[in-house]
This record gives sequence, structure tokens and C-alpha cells, in this order.
Amino acid sequence: MAERPADVLLPRSAGRSAFGSDAAGYQAGRIGYPEPLFDLVFADVPANPRVLEIGAGTGIATRSLLERAPAELVVVEPDAALIDYIADQITDPRLTLVNAPFPEESLEGPFDLIVCAAAFHWMEPAAALARVSQLLKPGGVWAMWWNAYRNPGHGDTLAQAISPLIEGIALPPSEGPDGHYSLNRALHEEALRNAGFVDIRHTLFRRERRLDATEARALYASYSYVRALPQDQRNTLLDAIAHLVEHDFAGSAPNVVLSALYTARRVP
Repeated sequence: MAERPADVLLPRSAGRSAFGSDAAGYQAGRIGYPEPLFDLVFADVPANPRVLEIGAGTGIATRSLLERAPAELVVVEPDAALIDYIADQITDPRLTLVNAPFPEESLEGPFDLIVCAAAFHWMEPAAALARVSQLLKPGGVWAMWWNAYRNPGHGDTLAQAISPLIEGIALPPSEGPDGHYSLNRALHEEALRNAGFVDIRHTLFRRERRLDATEARALYASYSYVRALPQDQRNTLLDAIAHLVEHDFAGSAPNVVLSALYTARRVP
């Protein structure tokens, strides 16, 4: 996958404030993660684990984690608006919300399981993985995953049609001109090995759905790189995407969602 020049990438710091201004819009534009993904994440975790979630966003993964009967779920999220959104949407005595960036936060370990859904690209990987290792119990499980919604070259003809529209736009660290960096298996496995993790595993889930113009617009409106645009440019881009779906795809466009999961353990 081609590298995107640093001068056309959003800084990692942008992830700390890109989504809270319209948390409901983000929630409406995104879908959950495959249920089998959570089966794999919890396969080697003891019953009623103590769990840490990094970068919970609007709580899409948080809800599924709570369904897996943790004794405690600690959520660390740098955006205060998103913390407020989760507190308003999810009421559970097992849930503790911490408004702080990772890995600069101050938390008390150890945890049986630490996870990060669709947020790890906003952190410097070596420092984040070092902190994860500190907070995990020996033998504890680390899991990170993403939903990649724009997948040109994977039978995703809508993504291929949209690609020319986003040329020159500063993309987040997770996006490249040819697709999502979560699909770069070698990159992530090397980072995990370098951080001292063992039993590294990769699983890729594929889902296919169809989007009408309103759904496609909501999806792209939830992206950090679209939110970072000036209002008029943002509206022009979203209008063009909606027009594509209506006129080039007769109102129903295919959308391939690839979910890349990486799990590993701290050395026992």
C-alpha cells in the first residue's frame, strides 16, 4: 500500500477533537463490529475480566464489550464531548469513564484485556504499545481493530468512484490513497513483535451492504478528514457523493466493509 506524504495527512492530535462536535452524526454514520470478532477477542480471556478500552468514541464497541460480562470496563477517551455522549447513552455500574488522552493518561492496572477499536491510528504506535504492555497482566490480551469502509480494489465500486473526489484532501493516519492502513498486516505484526508481544494473530472479516444517498452522505460526514474541511467544501464533497449514489448507482451503491483484527498477548 502506497505511503501518503506527511504534508497531506491530518496530525494525530486531530483525533482528540474531530468527532465530539457531532457525536450523534458519527453514531448514525457508522455500524458495529462483527460478533465473531468479539468471540476471538475474548477467547483467551478469563471470565469476568477487567477490561480497558482506549478511544471509545461514541461507544460502539463499548456496548458489545459490556455484553461480554466484564467485572469492570474502564474507558479512556480524550474528547470530553464524547465522554458526555457515552455517559448519556450508556448507564452501567461496571463502566468507568476517564477523560484523558492515551498513553498520557494516569490509570491503575493491571487489566486482563485492553482493546482499541478504530482509534489506534491517532496514537504514536511504539509509545502506545509500551503503555499497553505496562497495564496488562502477564499473559493478558491486547486487541485492536478497525472497520474500513472505503476499500477500492476490493469490489467496492463506490469507493473507487469517490477516490478522485478526495484527491488532495488531508487524510487521517489510517487512510492512504489506496485504502485503509489496517489492511497492512505486515506493518502491524512487526509493530507488535517489536513491542514484545507474543501469540500475534490477524483475522479479516468482510461484510457487504448497500447504501442509499442519505446513508452514504452520513458515512462520509462522519470521517475526520471530511469534518476538517471548511463548511462549504465539506458540503460540496458530500453533495457530490450523494449525487454519485443517486445517478451512477441508481440510488443504491455497494459498500464493502473490511474489519481487520489484531490480537496478541503480553509475555506470561
